[in-house]
Amino acid sequence: MVSLEVYMTSKRKDNLKYLLMILISIITLGYFVDVNIFTFIKGIPDMMKLLLKMVHPNLSHNETLITALKETIEMSIVGSSLGLVFSIPFIFVTAENIAPSKMIASILNKFFSIIRTIPSLIWAAVLVSIFSIGKFSGTMALAIISFLMSQKLLRERVEEIKENELNSIEAVGANKVQIMYYAVIPSVSKHIVSIFFLILESNIRSATILGFVGAGGIGQLMWTHLNHLKYNKLATIIFILFFIIFIIDFISVCMRRNIKIKIVQIKNLKTFKFIKFLKKIILILTIYIFFQVITQYFSISFQRLMVGFSQGKNIFLRMLHPNFMYFPKIVSGIFESLYIALFATIIASILCLILSYFTACNSSRNKIVSLIFKIFSNILRTFPPMIVAIIFFRGLGPGKFAGAMALIVYTTGSMTKIYSEIIENVNSNIEDSIKSTGATNISVYYYALLKETYPAFIGVVLYRLESNIRNSTILGIIGAGGIGTLLNMNIIWRNWENVGMMILVIGIMIGGIDTISRKIRMRVK
Repeated sequence: MVSLEVYMTSKRKDNLKYLLMILISIITLGYFVDVNIFTFIKGIPDMMKLLLKMVHPNLSHNETLITALKETIEMSIVGSSLGLVFSIPFIFVTAENIAPSKMIASILNKFFSIIRTIPSLIWAAVLVSIFSIGKFSGTMALAIISFLMSQKLLRERVEEIKENELNSIEAVGANKVQIMYYAVIPSVSKHIVSIFFLILESNIRSATILGFVGAGGIGQLMWTHLNHLKYNKLATIIFILFFIIFIIDFISVCMRRNIKIKIVQIKNLKTFKFIKFLKKIILILTIYIFFQVITQYFSISFQRLMVGFSQGKNIFLRMLHPNFMYFPKIVSGIFESLYIALFATIIASILCLILSYFTACNSSRNKIVSLIFKIFSNILRTFPPMIVAIIFFRGLGPGKFAGAMALIVYTTGSMTKIYSEIIENVNSNIEDSIKSTGATNISVYYYALLKETYPAFIGVVLYRLESNIRNSTILGIIGAGGIGTLLNMNIIWRNWENVGMMILVIGIMIGGIDTISRKIRMRVK
């Protein structure tokens, strides 16, 4: 039997080894992304001047701003709705526990996984080339991303249905359709609203930058204000976005926590039948109104739509024949994107562990401190990475370092929000058992909360790494390093074979990270 002293010595050595590995990783990746502490310190005054200009938003009425903001919200709502609606039928053929063919389900899931690696900005840029500039291209880009996200989330919910539940319904003589109606649809329907708000929250952020490639929304206005150094007007847009995202986030949290409001108390069979009939009428009316609104929203003629489909067919056929001779030129850009994503994720993970201590209600000293840090993390994640990168350009200049810093800011905010909520859901008995020994708040945080939520934290880190690789591929569009610069140039020059090659490589890279992440999650659990 190993003595306590030997065990503690071994544990300290292991911890020291892990810390050393993290430090070496940070230094190595920092070298590859051109981290320069002296440049950062030197650039702080310029960045502070820019931020000081942005803390005085111009709240005067501006018709152009209102119009662009309205378009952004419309694009997000319509794109999210379309994606969610069209994803529902696919869960019946992609969820492996109910799919008629597991082979078809596997093929479809792999296909969706590959195209899910393409960021919304790239979809928007391609669709602008097909259908011209405007909100139609932007909305369709958001609809595609929403479809892919909804399909994944809904499929996972269906696959969580216990096999004995499905077997029990089948045992009473139910056919496939009845199993879908009585087991699958109820399971999916209770998640649809929360998934919609989750996707809407994400699409609001995505829609703000689609204007950078002419795909409608407020992004073009933000870009104009940046180019003309109108930082107070840019601050106004960010302030409004923060308010909108806060409201959506609040509604989303309520939905995720299954807050239900009972308007009618069902006391007898007659009332039950009436409510059931009323639900069917409301569903039919909702579907009718939805398609009427969608039809009126898209102000694009049938003829232009057909021309766009013809152009899109040619573009996608060219992209399906990638130029493999172009591969050597994109290798350095691919590795740049990977280094930026890894560096940003590691630094943000460390900052997340620190900030989550103050953000989570059960680890923070008091509720006021917790509230302040919750607001702070929301502010960090409200700024789109592309806007943050432009702010860092002011002090660091364009390049990989600015791109990495932009991702660190955004990732820290996102991770702190998610992980602090995980900490708040830890069983209070675990905390109390450590507190009863006279441990300090920091000791409770480390020995109770962090130890208990370690697998979840690793899951959050890996999820953000996958997202950061996607984000790092588009940061290059504005000169923040990575493959985005080459990607943007080839889209502008209509070199679709080269674009196809880059998307293929990006897909393989993100797919590889996704596979490794899944294996790590399984081992940690």
